[in-house]
Amino acid sequence: MNFGLREQRAFARMSPEDRAWLIKGKSVVLTCLASFLLLLGGSIKAPKTCTDGMFLGPIIGISLFLIVMFVMGSCGLKKNDGDLYDCYLLGVFLAILLLLAFIIFGYVAVGGIDLGHAANAREYNLRECKRGWLKGRVTHSSHFWASTSACLRRSHVCNGMTNLVRDPDTGIFVPRPSSFERWAKRHGVDADPRVMSPIESGCCKPPSSCGLTYVNGTTWISTPASAGAPAAVAQVTNNNNKDDDCSRWSNDHQTLCFQCDSCKAGFLRHTSQAWSVAAIYIVITFIGLILSSLALCADQVTGNNNI
Repeated sequence: MNFGLREQRAFARMSPEDRAWLIKGKSVVLTCLASFLLLLGGSIKAPKTCTDGMFLGPIIGISLFLIVMFVMGSCGLKKNDGDLYDCYLLGVFLAILLLLAFIIFGYVAVGGIDLGHAANAREYNLRECKRGWLKGRVTHSSHFWASTSACLRRSHVCNGMTNLVRDPDTGIFVPRPSSFERWAKRHGVDADPRVMSPIESGCCKPPSSCGLTYVNGTTWISTPASAGAPAAVAQVTNNNNKDDDCSRWSNDHQTLCFQCDSCKAGFLRHTSQAWSVAAIYIVITFIGLILSSLALCADQVTGNNNI
């Protein structure tokens, strides 16, 4: 507390020129921190699976632009070059506008914010996905989905599929519990179960409502009529999509369920979840740049009043 008061008193005793230089210096440093936060956090969490860089590209571009502005602002302060520092301020203002436009684009593209945990919904329905520009492209543009599904195949998104078992409570297929998970369940210890990613759930297996019998990996066979299917399966997904997706499924690794509506829904859910996390870093960067600009404006107003 006393340290803070001493700092405030020292700041108040500074000449207007020294105070302005200190605030400008902190503003430049804040710009540097914001650029690295956006570059590291935003680029790591941004949707990258077959999105053609529509999210990652702007994040990297704006981050590098802010780094250039940081260098320009530092040089302007060091050389006491007002014109160079004014260019830095103009660049920061432009970055704020770009971030605002990008936040709006991301919100419109995925249809909002999705922070739901994957374990809450292990199978996905296209009708339940939030409306957004990306859903319109996935649903109505055959060319867009053809290129996206081809990218998913090339990315080998189904190579990590583990052995599945049917959940007795819901009737849907889930990853087989590990030995630790089984031990934790027996001893009443909380342990997060392994879950499939939305893309794995939608693209790498048929909907549980199809009633196919699981063999291993991504191999399924028709269930004999005498065997039947668990009653819970009928309540897993919307049956309006059942016949279409069931007929689209194939054990061929180049086909699987990449043309299923469930795959489109899984892709949309995966992209929405990734964007929602990346947006946290983008918004923090946006707020940091605004606070930096407000500090400079406040100092400028104070300086003018003193004059």
